[in-house]
This record gives sequence, C-alpha cells and structure tokens, in this order.
Amino acid sequence: MKLSYFREFIALSRHLNFSIAASQLHMTQPGLSRHISGLEKEIGIKLFERDTHVVKLTEEGKHFLGGIQKIIDDYDFLCEAVSKGGMEKITIGVPYYGVKKYLSNIIMLFESANPRVKINYLPAYPDAIINGLFSKEVDVAVLPRVNFLNSQDLIFHDVFNESVVILVNRNHRLATRTGVQVADLQNEYFISLVGFWGDALFEDWCELCHRRGFHPPRKKLETRSIEEAALSIKPDSGVMLLPEHLKEANISGNITCVDILDEDCSFAISLVRHPENQKPIIEKFISFYLKHSDK
Repeated sequence: MKLSYFREFIALSRHLNFSIAASQLHMTQPGLSRHISGLEKEIGIKLFERDTHVVKLTEEGKHFLGGIQKIIDDYDFLCEAVSKGGMEKITIGVPYYGVKKYLSNIIMLFESANPRVKINYLPAYPDAIINGLFSKEVDVAVLPRVNFLNSQDLIFHDVFNESVVILVNRNHRLATRTGVQVADLQNEYFISLVGFWGDALFEDWCELCHRRGFHPPRKKLETRSIEEAALSIKPDSGVMLLPEHLKEANISGNITCVDILDEDCSFAISLVRHPENQKPIIEKFISFYLKHSDK
C-alpha cells in the first residue's frame, strides 16, 4: 500500500468532492477514483458512499479516517524530527472554553522558547481528559481540581485559583443579581456534568455547604455538556457551578452567569500529569508554565 493513497483518502474525506480533491493533489479525477477504489479493495471495506451528485464517508470510513490521520501525522512528525535533528511532542488536555484562559499566552511563550517541540491539544470535558492521562494519550492537563476517583494516582501542580460562577436560566430568581453568597443557594438544586468529575464536584459542593451549616438538595439534572445544560435549563432547574471564564463564552441567550462572592469558593486550577509518563518534555512544560503563569 502506497502512503500517497492514504493522503489521497484524507484529502477526499476533507473535501467530499473528487474534482476538488484531485485538483489539490495535482492528479486527475479518474486517477483519484482508481486509487480510492484500490484502497477499498485492499482493506476490504467501503470507505465512501458515492453517486453522480454526492460523496460521503461511510461509518467504517469515518473510523478508518481517524486511524489513518494519526498514522500520517506521526509519520510526518517523525520525518520532520529526523530532518531537524530531533523534535519532541507533547499532548495537552484542556477543558472546552478554557483554551484562552489557561493556555493562549503561555503557549505563545513556550513555542517561541522551544521551536523543536510540537504541541497537540485535546480540548474536551474533564472525564475524557483524565482518561487520556491514565492511558498516556494526554501528557499534561490543565484542569479545575476536584477529588475525583483515583485522583490520588495523578500528580497535581496547583497554579492559581479561579473564582466560581453559577449558570442559571435568565428568568431564575437570582439571574439579575451581580453576585451571590453560598448561603443564598441552600434551596437550589445542583446541575452536574455526567461522570466521575461531575460527581466529585458535587461532593466538594456538599462539603462547602456543610461548612455553612446546611445540606444542599440532591442533584436535579445531570447533563452531558454545558451546552446541553444551557439549552435545557429552566428557571426552577437549579444552578450549575462553573469556572469564572465561562462568563465570556456566550453559550446561549437562555442563561446568565452570576458570581459567587465567598472567598473560599474557588477552583484550584492545576497542571496534572501521570507519574508513569516520564517524557522529559512534560516536566519542562510544567516548569515553564509555573514560571510564566502570571505573565
């Protein structure tokens, strides 16, 4: 199998148009069609559904694309590393909407100081990032710290504290407030992300409420994403705790974010790594981040 066939498959997957893909690849459309057919025959699966008007990936084609893209990326990286006398690669996990707050300025400085380091990103929700740390697919993560299951098996470097806001429906009784105290929320239901990180955040919230002398109501709503919560939340659904930077995300006109004013209600934002992942670049990045995080 020629490596070029894989690149042709990736190009066609991107454009879903034989004419455009062939033009980009500087080859004829019939030649591209023959190569794709040959690739399908060799691997024994149909990669595309195609007729005279439409080209689209099959489900098998989508799965194949993910694996082949990684192979091509790794091959290109290896070639570049050899040609430049050795490069390092690091994969950083960061929550959705957190790239600007947690990484943008640091990454510009780090890339300038380390031109031989290739940085990959996994923007995702916390459970996926944490699973990536345990599987070694993620080298270091920037996460709000909570005491989730098996968190003791990871190494945390707390960098700074970020204030907490509540996400509420725009018609919620607290929506027009400029700020609230934890005590103002004692009768509010808690909206949580599904998964072990969301469960741990709920337990931390309960502990904070207990220190204020009350027990919060149990969860009323579990959601797979912040976007889902923003679209489905009702005035009586309760509140969702979020880091302060989510106020800038403009997720939905259905919701608003209100500051929690208690000084002891904040997220510790941490750099997280797995102790068995011993890539030298990890420690280098963490040290750089800790040194420059206030710049």
